[in-house]
Amino acid sequence: MGGIFKQDTPPRDDTLEKQMEAERLAEEERSAALEAANQKRKNKIARGIIGQRSLFGQAGGRGFFG
Repeated sequence: MGGIFKQDTPPRDDTLEKQMEAERLAEEERSAALEAANQKRKNKIARGIIGQRSLFGQAGGRGFFG
């Protein structure tokens, strides 16, 4: 009989660990792509290329240089 305070560690599941690693890498890639897109948009807003008061082409015919 085993003691109540000492328990054996469960066996390792290599296929599950490989699957979790692949999912983690895919999520990191997606996160990096999303962060790059957000940074690109922030840079465009800061330079005035896009935004509410941009002078470049916008939908509806607003804009001076569009």
